[in-house]
Amino acid sequence: MGAQANTEIHNKASHAASNTASNTSQYSLRKYPHVEQFYGLTAKEAVKIGMKENIPPAAILAIAGWESGFGQGYVSQITGNIMSLGARKGEPELPPLTLPRNLATNKLMIDFKKAKQLPKSQVVWQKRPPSLKKDYRPKPYAGTKNNLLYFRNHPQALKQAYAHVMQDFSGSWISEKSKVPVFFKASKEMDKLVSKKGKNILLNCKVAKAFLKSIGGKPRSFNTRPAWIKHVSKVMDNAGLCDLTKEINQGKAFNRAWRQ
Repeated sequence: MGAQANTEIHNKASHAASNTASNTSQYSLRKYPHVEQFYGLTAKEAVKIGMKENIPPAAILAIAGWESGFGQGYVSQITGNIMSLGARKGEPELPPLTLPRNLATNKLMIDFKKAKQLPKSQVVWQKRPPSLKKDYRPKPYAGTKNNLLYFRNHPQALKQAYAHVMQDFSGSWISEKSKVPVFFKASKEMDKLVSKKGKNILLNCKVAKAFLKSIGGKPRSFNTRPAWIKHVSKVMDNAGLCDLTKEINQGKAFNRAWRQ
């Protein structure tokens, strides 16, 4: 291979690396593997559900990322409930648990075997109250202390649970049939906007952020704390979720949309 060919290959590689670095710099959360993995499991389905139910897909993904710690929170790891949806009457909820905390990482663990393999001085067992969140594990595990590692051992079921949660949020919680005034109003406003400007308006970042403000930061809303809106908006910006959902809606594969 000649020197010119080597130079061309080197230049292409440098250009690709430059694009990746630029993309990471623009969207700071994209440098984390667990964030990429989380959105790899949720982004395509969020776009599909959001466009169907008239909910901004970027808002769905931002809420899911913040509420679940990008799938790393112990409740979401066990239940698959990435949006902190409360259990309604008759639905299974995660009961109180006693879980080990790894003092070196300050993280709760759901794998008891691994916890018991650590030095005793490195682990403290803590009682956790009922989460009151819906448990998306299948029967007979949902709502019980059994098989906490179900979704870790069944990755396809985890992906399906994530989709189920996002559908519940978009089609049931935020609905004109909702008895919660904030949710009813937000759904009605989104439907009216789509009717006037078309489905693609759901991919607009300003619309996605306006939706967040409409369902949070006030009494009887998704989250009553005003700071919640700021946190979720930052996730939307720092993960580039508006651009991501636009590109996926255009048919681009997740890996390509995330890395380029």
